[in-house]
Amino acid sequence: MTSHPYLFIWLAVAGGMGGLLGLAEHARHPLNDPDLSQQRTGILMPAGEERAPSIQPGWGTRRGTIILFARTLKGRHLFRDLADQSDLTSAADLIVVTHDESRPVIETGIHTFLTDHDESIARAFGLRRPIDGGYPVGYVIVDAQGFIRFRTLDAGFDRRAWEMKLLLSGTR
Repeated sequence: MTSHPYLFIWLAVAGGMGGLLGLAEHARHPLNDPDLSQQRTGILMPAGEERAPSIQPGWGTRRGTIILFARTLKGRHLFRDLADQSDLTSAADLIVVTHDESRPVIETGIHTFLTDHDESIARAFGLRRPIDGGYPVGYVIVDAQGFIRFRTLDAGFDRRAWEMKLLLSGTR
């Protein structure tokens, strides 16, 4: 008979946690991939599996390339601070693709800016549409041999310079 109060407490906690999990699932970020198994896998694709499309002559030929996709960078720093951006650009060519021709406040170290009004560049790199159906936001890592090694939708790419650099080191 004394276990009943604990049972009610357990049920209340389990119900509360279930409700929070349901809320979290309902409020997924609108820029996430509809299939979350495709997003931020952390696994590099095998070398030589998928050749990257040529978007500009001579890019990425001496070292890897990171192509960042954003809807807009108007009034934004690309990365949270210049140190992150400088560290990343010392390891790879950095190409920034936006849907609206905007540029970040800090352009130091960026190899090329491209505009993708018709989403052809995003499609060529295999980026999928996020949950909200808009332009993809994320990044693609291409190795020095010109093969796609990692791609993800990630609205928080500006906080992940360390991750990109780590993934890039695995492509050598």
